[in-house]
Amino acid sequence: MSGTNLPLMTSDGVTIRYDDEGEGRPVVFASGFADQGSSWVFQRDALVEAGYRVIRFDHRMHGRSDSPSHGQRMSRLGLDLGELVTTLDLRDVVLVGHSMGVSVSLAYFATAADAWDRVTAFVAIDQSPKIVNEGDWQWGVRGITGENLYSAADFRFDWSNADREPAVPDHVRPLRPSGDEWWEQFPVARARPLLIDHFVADWRDVLPRIPVPTLVVTGRHSPYYELDGMRWFADTVPHGSLAVFEHSGHEPHLNEYQAFNAQLLDFIGQH
Repeated sequence: MSGTNLPLMTSDGVTIRYDDEGEGRPVVFASGFADQGSSWVFQRDALVEAGYRVIRFDHRMHGRSDSPSHGQRMSRLGLDLGELVTTLDLRDVVLVGHSMGVSVSLAYFATAADAWDRVTAFVAIDQSPKIVNEGDWQWGVRGITGENLYSAADFRFDWSNADREPAVPDHVRPLRPSGDEWWEQFPVARARPLLIDHFVADWRDVLPRIPVPTLVVTGRHSPYYELDGMRWFADTVPHGSLAVFEHSGHEPHLNEYQAFNAQLLDFIGQH
């Protein structure tokens, strides 16, 4: 059933809200921490016009979906994604994740027995498979280590590296609340267990086992990740490629949405 603000009841009794628009090959979008499915509006418009079916959803504790105290872990969010794909009986899926949405996608790949019967292409936007830097692994979020990850999850120090992020374009401002509004709109304190679980997860072993074409996307000015780390991601996936957007940071799908959409449509068309 197509429409907007549709309900999906998960196996643990949580209502996930999603939008299902357009017809054709399904493209499923998984957003990042504290973000919502509405952030994919520029991709929705372009893909529906191009003849694709676009499915955007809000994670539990995000946007229109329920905010339960249980299930605040990446494996559960991956299961939520899997239940959405299975309930809608989606096939030949292009799965697009941004930030934490990439980790949710990797959790789905790691736990769903039928993932590769359903997903045939994957797009990962600016997310490392392991956030915490330690030893010879230095491709996590700049400045986050095992010693300070709990302080980072409590925002007791600034790890956003905001000075690296290009200025927000005018067309993005209506989609992004200010810093104070963000804290008021999202239950940051209640979502702390989810953020910690996101920080400590390690999905590196999943990457070599992804059998589908994978496009890794980053911005030249990503505030979180080194370009070499994103290149490592693309090189580790068997059928990976890398796209770098020169005028973006963490959100090239917003900052340079026209160029991003062209790249996305080309990638989908090839696979």
